[in-house]
Amino acid sequence: MRGLALNFASTHQTENPRGFSEVGENKQLLIAIVVVSFFIFVLFFYSIFSILLFGNTYYEILVN
Repeated sequence: MRGLALNFASTHQTENPRGFSEVGENKQLLIAIVVVSFFIFVLFFYSIFSILLFGNTYYEILVN
């Protein structure tokens, strides 16, 4: 029985119990850059279209 317990412990994943794959730091950085760039892109074009369509800037919209 002791050998079975040792065998199970050696094959059981303890570092990554839910089966998620490990993501390296470079990949995490790339994902973060892409996400932040997307939000900046959306905010930039929203501000441009709001100025073109409504003639308002963010400051004017927030103040009024």
